[in-house]
Amino acid sequence: MLHFKPQLDALLETVHALTERHTQLLKLMEAKHEMMRTADGPGLSDLTRRENAIVQAVSELEKRRLTQAGELTLLLDPKAAEPLRLAQLAELLPEPHRGQLLVRRQELVSVMQDVRRRASVARRASESLLKHMTGLLHTVTAAATGSGTYGRRGPAPSPAAPLRSINLTA
Repeated sequence: MLHFKPQLDALLETVHALTERHTQLLKLMEAKHEMMRTADGPGLSDLTRRENAIVQAVSELEKRRLTQAGELTLLLDPKAAEPLRLAQLAELLPEPHRGQLLVRRQELVSVMQDVRRRASVARRASESLLKHMTGLLHTVTAAATGSGTYGRRGPAPSPAAPLRSINLTA
């Protein structure tokens, strides 16, 4: 009888749930990129709320995974000073349990790497959009205040006829 089987089954289930949540997060991030491209503000707001809920679920699952890994570590190596990582735990398991844990671990690692790449793309897109919007704001501000003109000593101190409003729909 395998004395670690219930703990291993629980850990495998948690790692699988983490993989599913990260996959959901990846799909939301892909949708977010499209919404950013099309400037869908309300859609982005809703998607961000859904994304936060998944991040919270991932956090709870990660806490559970750490606890389960600690319990399994104590069963397999009672002298261990800290919980072992999944790959280290797998090395202590007989087949087919070793293979099962390594496969689940690799699935999780793979989807987490995809999420990290997509987050990096979204961050760069957000930074680019922010720079663009900042440039537009400076251009509109300069046009509205007349501060975009320069005299011999730099910007003109006070424009003769400052523009108080601007129609961006024309």
